[in-house]
Amino acid sequence: MKVKRTLLEIILCVIGVGGSFWVEFVQGEIPCKLCLIIRYSLAITGAVFIISLFYEKIKMLSPFPLIPAIMSDIVLIINETKIGKQGICEGNICQTPEFLGIRASIWALAIILPLIFLSLYEIKERLAKIKKEKSQK
Repeated sequence: MKVKRTLLEIILCVIGVGGSFWVEFVQGEIPCKLCLIIRYSLAITGAVFIISLFYEKIKMLSPFPLIPAIMSDIVLIINETKIGKQGICEGNICQTPEFLGIRASIWALAIILPLIFLSLYEIKERLAKIKKEKSQK
């Protein structure tokens, strides 16, 4: 079950990073600094999950690269709601492109939140296992 969960986490990271490259190269959008932070955070998190397939203890670190991603996405969403005001993006109003009628920033959030919850669940399980082992000694 843990391997399946880890593979799901890796797939979510690949979808997030792949989606950001799709927006950049297929739709022709130049990513802002916040979008790049989200992309790099998801790539690092994916690498942590891949390494955790072979070395399970490293999975405890998986939520930490997601912190900049969630913070950047929240700032991006807040910035998108400022209609008619200049955003923090490269000299223009910060608007992510849409896919299926939903902004890319919301899609990113839909990937980041499950990753955070799955990571925290894994940590909870790991800590319970350590506590159980200590109580048996």
